[in-house]
Parts: sequence; C-alpha cells; structure tokens
Amino acid sequence: MSSSAEKKYGTEPPLESKELTESEQKLFKELREKNKDHPCNATTSDDTLIRFIRGYAREKPDPIAATHEKYKAMIDWRLEQKIDEVILNTPEKWEDYNKHYKHFIYGRDKLGRPVCYEQLGKIEPTDLEAYGIDRIKAGHIRFMEELTKLKWQITRKEKDNKLLYKHVHVIDMEGFGWKHMGSKFRGTIKEIMNIDSHFYPETLQKLFILNSSMTFRALWAVVSPWIHPLTRARICMLGYDKNYNLEQMKEFVDIDQIPEYLGGKNKEKMVGICHVRFDDIDYKEGAPDVWKNDSEDPRAVYLRSKPKEEPKEEKEGG
Repeated sequence: MSSSAEKKYGTEPPLESKELTESEQKLFKELREKNKDHPCNATTSDDTLIRFIRGYAREKPDPIAATHEKYKAMIDWRLEQKIDEVILNTPEKWEDYNKHYKHFIYGRDKLGRPVCYEQLGKIEPTDLEAYGIDRIKAGHIRFMEELTKLKWQITRKEKDNKLLYKHVHVIDMEGFGWKHMGSKFRGTIKEIMNIDSHFYPETLQKLFILNSSMTFRALWAVVSPWIHPLTRARICMLGYDKNYNLEQMKEFVDIDQIPEYLGGKNKEKMVGICHVRFDDIDYKEGAPDVWKNDSEDPRAVYLRSKPKEEPKEEKEGG
C-alpha cells in the first residue's frame, strides 16, 4: 500500500476529536458570549456548539454569520418547544411510535460511535398517518435526544473526553414500494429530515441505504435536494446483494455489531425509543424522570444553579 493511500476506517481517532483551531475557539467564545443570557445556551453542551461551528464552516457566503444564525435558531427552538425536558419525559403513546416507526440505536462502529438502523420499508403509511405527524415528530426528537445524550456519555465515560458526536446510519428499504410514494408520507419524511438538518447538524459519519429499489430511487431524486451537499457525499446507495452490502458495512462496523438479519452476528434485540438508560438519570415509574444530584449534564447543572422557589403560602379564607 502506498503512503498516500487512505487509511482504513477505525485505525485513526474520530475526526471530531481533533483540537479546535484558533478560529474555531474564537467563534466558540463569541457564540457563548453573545447568547450568555439565553437559558438554552447554558444547557447546550460544548459538543453541540462545536458541531454547529464545524457544520456550517463552509456555508456561503458568510460561514460565521450562518453559524450565529443557525445556533440562535436552535436554542430558540429548544426553549420554545421545551426540548431540554424531552430526555426526562416519555412522549405520548411512545410504544405505538416504536410499532409504527422502526428506528433503533444498535451497536457501535469501529471507532465506538453509535450505529442507527431505520427500516423505512416496514412502515405502513396509513398507520403512520393515523398515528399523527405531531406524535411522529415527538418520537423522532426523543430518538435524537437519546442519541445525542449517548454520544455525550460515550465521550466522557469511554473516550476520556475525546470528543465523539457522529454516528453511522443504516436505512433498510426492503419492502419499500409505491404505497410509500404518496405526498403525505413524503411530507412526513421531509419534516423529520428538516428537524435533523436544522437542529442536529454535523452528526452523520456514514449513511448506508440498503435494498434500494427503483421506486425508492425515484423518491430519492425528489428528496435529495433537501439534503446538505456535505451530507449527500457521505451516503452509500446499495442494492439487494446481501453479501456485498455486508462487506460494505464491515468497512465501518465489525460483524459482531451488525444485526443477524443483515448477515451480522449481533443477536441482541432491536428496541426503539425510551429503552436506553443513562446512569445520571433517576428513572421514576409512573412519574417524570429526574437528574441525579451528581449529573454533569449541562441541563442538570443549570437546574441546580437556579435558586429554588419558596412554596407560596395559601391565605386563609382565600
């Protein structure tokens, strides 16, 4: 192998773990200072802030202005929609979300990044429509919050604070057909993609699309313009050759981490949202979960820093 040849995936540290450049450090400080009075700036991790800085570094014509704009829009959204509370509150009818939308965090890649699987071909559009777009979006946001929290935990618990904020994503299109081509289904997928693009940028390391039929490729021609060009460059479109697909995936994911149904050796059950457990959250049966007192999550730290409100005394006869 020549010295100029690309090194195998997994032999080098994650790209996101590299130190911030001087210009990145400067923008980091500017963003923190400009939004210092915004509560969701305080609850947003450094990891997420760095994602925004790097995710919009090539945005034209002015990447710095774009980063300020996108970051402010994100923290405004989190405040208005109470996104900080999502990790502590299970969405309405979340069990039904798991039945209707097959989406899993399952195993790790060769660098310790999470791997996600999405079975779009198993979705029944009529069931999804009946379930409701708002519930679908709520379930997806819960998924992304779990995934973001997991990366934050991996960085601190397993990587000695070496930053890790990307993941590998596998979309299985088996079963995808004309019933998935309706405008309502396409609109639902577009809304989910918009959430990821606007509020969770710079998270994708690699996307494998398996069992992609001609029907899906027709849909892809419609939706791909909505995807950032840098993201499109990370996508690997594959057909129905299971052995070839497995070999492609094995460049990024060891076979013992790939599920059996795709030819791997991972026999663990694939489960959806609200099954991941974090060691700094106190899980309550039948009540909202709460942060443990020693949690270092920025959301927990912020809540502990706020002065506690004194209970109001009720006036007699009032």
